[in-house]
Amino acid sequence: MELKEFIKECSYKKSPIRDLTISILEDDNFSSLKTDKEIIEYLNFKTRQNGSYPTFQKLLVGYRKKTNRTLKFILNFLKENDIKSIKDAIKKGIATSYVETCGYVIKIPVGNAFPDNVMNDLEELESVNELWVEISDEQKVQSHMLTKPHINDGMNISFCSQEIQFKFLLSLIDDK
Repeated sequence: MELKEFIKECSYKKSPIRDLTISILEDDNFSSLKTDKEIIEYLNFKTRQNGSYPTFQKLLVGYRKKTNRTLKFILNFLKENDIKSIKDAIKKGIATSYVETCGYVIKIPVGNAFPDNVMNDLEELESVNELWVEISDEQKVQSHMLTKPHINDGMNISFCSQEIQFKFLLSLIDDK
């Protein structure tokens, strides 16, 4: 499924993102955009301008949840291992407290079962749910659902996550 199709599909459903999708579809510039990357860059810019960026991020994560196999893999792992908090992740050995600007290092073991297209999937996920998170010295750090994701040890999908972002990731797990 392409992003344009997903946006159109969401415009018919009663949901918090419906108004945004309708205004996107009515935008004359939107129809000229061809690739998902062009669409995301354009909507990222436009929604920051008009104050609907948080809603756009919900739309984007809904799309990624539906189309990104690596995200599905991560969510399935968290669900199967009954991980419901950062404390659970620490107890199960997949999260380690790290420097405050990073939060926690999360390692999702994959063995030889890397999802197809894992590198492109991780690149897509790196920019999802961008937040500025305050740290102890009252500075703010930019955080994403998965910050700096990689597979450099060949056995894990690794990424940094602030606790608030990890809670967001957990909120994406389907209980069905």
